Amino acid sequence: MDMDCRGWLFKRGHYRQSWKKRYFVVDPIKHTLCYYQATPPPEGSKARPPKALGIIDLTSSKVIVEKDLGHIQNCFRVCTPQRDFYIAATDPFKMNTWISVLRLNSKLGDLEKSLENKMSDANTTSKAKKETEIGEEDEKYSLSFKLAADEMLKKLSHTAQTSRMSLEETSTRKYTIKSELKKYLGAIKAQRAETEDSLLDLRRQETTAHQELDSINVRIVQLDKYLQASRYLQRQTITLLSLNQSIPTFIRTLKEMIAARKTRDLPPELSRMYLALLTQNFPDRKIRMAGEASNTDFLQILHFYSQYYDRVHLPKELEMEPAKKRRLLIWKMLVASVNGMKKLNQQMSELTIIESQINQAITPGIGNRARPMSMTDPDDPDTQILFTGGNKTALKPIGEDRPGSISIEDETNGILLYRKEWLNIKQVIDHLFKLREREKIQSQQLDDALHSRELLASFSKKTSSVSTPPTPGSILTPGSTGGSDSPPDPEAKSQLQAAP
Repeated sequence: MDMDCRGWLFKRGHYRQSWKKRYFVVDPIKHTLCYYQATPPPEGSKARPPKALGIIDLTSSKVIVEKDLGHIQNCFRVCTPQRDFYIAATDPFKMNTWISVLRLNSKLGDLEKSLENKMSDANTTSKAKKETEIGEEDEKYSLSFKLAADEMLKKLSHTAQTSRMSLEETSTRKYTIKSELKKYLGAIKAQRAETEDSLLDLRRQETTAHQELDSINVRIVQLDKYLQASRYLQRQTITLLSLNQSIPTFIRTLKEMIAARKTRDLPPELSRMYLALLTQNFPDRKIRMAGEASNTDFLQILHFYSQYYDRVHLPKELEMEPAKKRRLLIWKMLVASVNGMKKLNQQMSELTIIESQINQAITPGIGNRARPMSMTDPDDPDTQILFTGGNKTALKPIGEDRPGSISIEDETNGILLYRKEWLNIKQVIDHLFKLREREKIQSQQLDDALHSRELLASFSKKTSSVSTPPTPGSILTPGSTGGSDSPPDPEAKSQLQAAP
């Protein structure tokens, strides 16, 4: 890229508002921007240059990036005291290049104009001869350009140095914030590992409780079946007792009843114990001695019934109650375990969110710049407050309220259990993001300053090799010579000025 930038761009009309392709040429000596309908012939060519459709004086102008979505892409606006010119490039790189050249020419033109005014005020010598006056004008123009270039170089060097120092300070503060975030990240990882261990313990306890609950349920079902059968035997015993039968008949009926129930739902253990007690209380010898004609011995039957209840039925009843209590206790433990796991899962989810946010803040994704180089000029009112000069965007310390912060509902991000800790971490992350944005802007400012300084230095070196720079007062027309006292032809002068 050079100071005399040229190429095809699109320009919006002043009245019809239509976009047309035009060839633009920057004159770095006069600090003007000319546009043509066709490409001008190269320098040194004998072909007659076309007439410029318009000449834009870059002195006292302002180049602004157009952000209005109503315009086409890669559009910028050149604001002059007379009117505004809307120009668009084919890609962001070309737009960036043109903006850099136009802004540099505008600043150089303003500096030259101010220096010329100072020199004209200080110059009180009289103008004796026309040749002497022209020579003084040439020397004054050359000197003013040189002073303007030197002053611009000093300003750009100062801007680069200031940006570099600000970048170092910002990097130091960013490193401190990152160290603090890494401490938070270590604590979160430790808390997450502890939560995972607790969650794993609860899951093991839940599995054990479910296994125990299944075994207790199986045992309760068995006991319930056993007790139901036992109650059936008790009812049948009382029923046969009420019939007032003889002892042999009573015993035979009970044995037939047990034999008939064996194939159905009578537990074998209960059948054996019942028959064993029956044989123990009513042996065969005693039954034969009693005979068929004897009446029922109520005392013996009641004694048998009480032994059956105490030895067979009651132990199962006593075993049933603790089993039910244990089942209820396990149910309560399972409910508490489920609630605990739900809370731990919520903690894990919140810790995962916080950890991901911190990781994103510490290691951001590599992306393109938010705005290309030379699009953050200090003259732009939209980006003027973003520069560090004058502490216009000085960040407040961590912990202080910052204006424009988002609401609590947005800041918590669905985090409830670690809400207080997350708000503190969020402040640190916001601080880091602001530092990163500031670092990006400072890097762009440093790039602009170094690039413009290199551009201006190369152009100054190129112009210093020329003995006498072309000035409006020293343009030779076809009808005049260098030593002639006659002024140049105004019409020929305007044609030469219109040339690229």
